[in-house]
Amino acid sequence: MISRCGLMQKREDMSVEEFQDYWLNVHGPIASAMTNLRQYDQHVVVGAETSRAQGPVRIDGYSELQFDSYGDMLEGVESLHGEGANDVPLFANPHCPILVLAKRSVIKIPEYLRGKKLVQRVSFLGRAEGVSSERFAKEWWNIHDRLVQTVPGCVGYNQDLFIDRIDGGVSVSYDELPVEGMAELWFETREALDEFCASPEFARASAHAAEFVGTIDTYLTETYPVAVPSV
Repeated sequence: MISRCGLMQKREDMSVEEFQDYWLNVHGPIASAMTNLRQYDQHVVVGAETSRAQGPVRIDGYSELQFDSYGDMLEGVESLHGEGANDVPLFANPHCPILVLAKRSVIKIPEYLRGKKLVQRVSFLGRAEGVSSERFAKEWWNIHDRLVQTVPGCVGYNQDLFIDRIDGGVSVSYDELPVEGMAELWFETREALDEFCASPEFARASAHAAEFVGTIDTYLTETYPVAVPSV
């Protein structure tokens, strides 16, 4: 399963409420008609955290469309014949970079919490200077994942690696869009998130992250699932 994420910025002359209303209620149903689409979520930004080194990701929300394969994603985008992009200037910055990622679940959200409103924290990560994509993946998926699992308070954790970056309709290099991965974390309450960030276990995991992670853009989000027509 792969995800196609569109980085959304609201139009400058629109309020946050106007942006969200159009994105959720008008644009969402249009894009949901894509062929091969398995799941579609719109993640609305409700807060941001300032990191030691901010990266290039400035968003008011991001879309996430899931497909079985990269080929299915391409067919899905083509099936709209541009309709899913034509209305973007009506509510958002038309410059909308796309990040295609492979998802990896480290801590699965328990069944009893599925469907409940959780606190969501997402971080877009760049590589530290001199760190290759291979070393980034090795450190993140083979060491850092275990450290995060020791931190109290987290009820769900995904590590997502970007396998393509699309800007202006074409694939671009890491140097042109320097984000390598995305961390998704879920918490039952804001207090649980605060406990997570204040713990010595988090400090230890952060010290390790500094060895391979460079820039970090972190947002708190709320997820709105979009109904996908049955195939």
